[in-house]
Amino acid sequence: MSSLGWVTTILFVLAALLGIVEATATWLGYRTITRHRLRRQLHRRDVQLPRYSVIVVAYLPNEQEIILDTLTHLLTQLPRPQAGLEIILAYNRPQPLPIEGQLQHLAAHHPELKLLHVEGSRSKAENLNAAIHLITGEMTLILDADLQPAPASVRRAWRWLAGGQYDVVQGRNVIRNAQDNLLTRVVAVEFEHLYGVSHPARSLLADLAIFGGSNGYWRTTVLRGIRFNPQMLTEDIDVTLKLLLRGYRIIHDRDVIATELAPVDGAALWSQRRRWAQGWLQVGLKYTWPIVQSEYLSLGQKIYLLCMFICGIALHFTVIYYPLVLYHELASLNSLPAPTLQWFGWVTALLLVSSPYQVFVAHQGRTAHSPWNGRDSLLYCFVLPIYSFFKNLVSLVAVYYQLIGRQDWVVTRRGTLSQPLIR
Repeated sequence: MSSLGWVTTILFVLAALLGIVEATATWLGYRTITRHRLRRQLHRRDVQLPRYSVIVVAYLPNEQEIILDTLTHLLTQLPRPQAGLEIILAYNRPQPLPIEGQLQHLAAHHPELKLLHVEGSRSKAENLNAAIHLITGEMTLILDADLQPAPASVRRAWRWLAGGQYDVVQGRNVIRNAQDNLLTRVVAVEFEHLYGVSHPARSLLADLAIFGGSNGYWRTTVLRGIRFNPQMLTEDIDVTLKLLLRGYRIIHDRDVIATELAPVDGAALWSQRRRWAQGWLQVGLKYTWPIVQSEYLSLGQKIYLLCMFICGIALHFTVIYYPLVLYHELASLNSLPAPTLQWFGWVTALLLVSSPYQVFVAHQGRTAHSPWNGRDSLLYCFVLPIYSFFKNLVSLVAVYYQLIGRQDWVVTRRGTLSQPLIR
């Protein structure tokens, strides 16, 4: 077998083994270890919910169909501490819209709601930077326009921050429009695996987490000292590395729940995932050496982060290339030595077991907020080879865009199939 073939299969083995380890850690250890950590955070501390702020970021032409539902949910469902709360809608739009009249009417009846039109803004990062100057709460929750947090999550997140050890709590995002079509069902299972298995495992194994751009609870003093970079396609991953390299700590808690809307068609999914992939590449190129030099990150955390950025990019290429490797090796099957045949057999078996096992663990840990079921898990396993190929193809396009200096920002369309989606 060629050297490239060996590298390809070794990368697959490492990725599959890491997935199995993460799933097993989450399945067997999450509840016990998280409960112990939370009790340790709260020892002899006052956990009364203080005044807190909520920043909702929106691009209104794209999200005007859903923003009223989100704000109504926040105004009626969120817990209200004695010191009060504030909700800031930080939005940009190319021209005045009729929805703004309805928003002003809502704000007139709810003094805690503040409307902030960010003049000249062309990004989520600029909207956030403008809103940060206005927040008055001790804790700040950042939300996208489609996010609806579970009421109990607010108090649970504050319990982590009140302990003083962590500065940001990243919650678990659950797809609530899973039953719209086949695509949303697949994305719902994918998100359950991502937010319910992989991210919690990272916190368990390396005490490491990532701010995912939404459903993140911040200590406000920390947030005021951080600026979001409008030049980065994934400003959330960029700010995560800023935090970690300055010694701040993030924890992922899968019991801090919010629901969101998945893209309902392939074009919206393509735009979303291409931006994510290119943004991760930008962050990887920017922070690889600072990660290596960091005095705040442990060796295990450095290895984890470098694997996420460097090995992740390598896997995008190998997934596309692997069918050619497999075809070449099968064509010369009779001439392959026995150890190589055994290696291919073990790799194939590992790949066949790894993903279904991770999906099984995700299914076991799903919450009452998850509208998908066992049939959706089987569907996900069935379409996973095609879906993985799609995502890796998107990632290769993202690499190409980065090489030629193209940084298109296409806002993900929000909504459900029963609502018109307005760009």
